[in-house]
Amino acid sequence: MNTMNSRERVLKACSFQQPDRTPTDFGGTAMSLCTPSFLAKMRETLGYKLPDDRDATGNWLDEQIQQYLGVDLRLIPRNPPLCALREIDPVTYQRRMDEIKTRKPAAASDIKTTAVSHNFPLASLSLDEIKQLKPERCGPLPYLDWIITTAKEYRRNGYATTFWVGSGFFELGCWKRGYDQFAMDLAGEPDLARAFFDLLLAEKMEWLETVVKPLAPYMDWLCFGDDLAIQTGPFISPDMFRELVKPYLAEFYGKVRAAAPNSRLFHHSCGSVYRLMDDLYETGVQILNPIQPNAFEMEPERIKEKAHGRLCLHGGIDLQDLLPFGTPAAVRAEAVRRMEIIGKGGGYVCAPAHGLPEDVPVENILALFGKL
Repeated sequence: MNTMNSRERVLKACSFQQPDRTPTDFGGTAMSLCTPSFLAKMRETLGYKLPDDRDATGNWLDEQIQQYLGVDLRLIPRNPPLCALREIDPVTYQRRMDEIKTRKPAAASDIKTTAVSHNFPLASLSLDEIKQLKPERCGPLPYLDWIITTAKEYRRNGYATTFWVGSGFFELGCWKRGYDQFAMDLAGEPDLARAFFDLLLAEKMEWLETVVKPLAPYMDWLCFGDDLAIQTGPFISPDMFRELVKPYLAEFYGKVRAAAPNSRLFHHSCGSVYRLMDDLYETGVQILNPIQPNAFEMEPERIKEKAHGRLCLHGGIDLQDLLPFGTPAAVRAEAVRRMEIIGKGGGYVCAPAHGLPEDVPVENILALFGKL
C-alpha cells in the first residue's frame, strides 16, 4: 500500500532515501512527453475522451491518463493549451487558430520532429563578429499567472511539479554554428567558442530574473538540457569539456541553485554521459536524464554506483529497441529490474528514456506502469 503522496515520494527519492515505491514519470517533464497521435491511441485503448482542458494536437498528457498510470510528476507547460488560451488571451488564440487553418499538411515522408537543424545562423561569423553580437532578451514569461496557478493546483493535489527552462551551452553552439563548425571551433579556435559562450551566459543570466526566481517557489524541478554525448561516449573529450564548457555550465547552474535553493536542478543529455557524470555533479546538477540504457557504459549497475548519493537518475527505459519492439512482458520485467537496481535506496525516477515517438505500442506503456 502506498503511504506517501506523489510529491513526498519524488522528494524522498531525490534525497536518496527509500520511498514507499520508486517514483514514475510519463509526461511529467518536457523529456517524457509523447506525440499527439500516441495520445490519441492511448485514449482509444483506455476508452477515454479528449478532456476539455487539452488540445487534440497537443502533447501535454491528459490528467486522467497520468492518474491511471500512477505518474508522480506533473509538467507545467510554458504556454497554455489553446482551450485555455481562448479565455486567457483571445487575440493570441484567434491568431493561432488562423495559423492552424492555413497550415499546409505535412507530407507522409516529412520528418516529424522539430529538433533536426538544417540552418545554422552564426556559422560564417568570425571571432570579432561574435564579440559584437548583443545578447538576445527573452523578456518576462507571457503567461506567468497561469503557470503559477497551474503549479499550485498540482501541488495541492499532491504532485511534484516541473518546468522546462531552456537549452545549454554546447548544444546551442552546435545549433547556431553547425555541428562540424562548432567542433572545429572548440578544437582550433577556442577563443571564438568562449566568446560565443560569453554571449550565451549573458542571455541565460536574464533567465534567472524572468524564469527561475518567479517560478522557484512553485517548481520542484527546474529543467535544463545540453546534449553532451552520442551513443559511444561524449561528443568531445572530457578534458575539452572541462576546459571549455564546464566553467560556463558551472557558473550558470551555481546561480540557478542560489536563486532556487528549494528546487532541484534537472539536466538532460542523451547518449553515453558516464564519463561526464562527476563533472555534471560538480556543476550543480542534481537530477540526470535520460540515462540512455543502450549507450556505451550506461549499464544500470555502473551508473547507480557512480550516481549514488549525488545524482538522482530519471528515465532509463529503452526507446531504441525495448519500447517500440519488445513484448509487454519484456517491458515490465526490465522496468522492475531497473527499479530494483537503480531505485535501491532512492535516487531514481523510472520513465521512458525520452519522449515517445509514434511507433511505441500503447500496450508497452501500460506494461511499463504495471497495468497489463
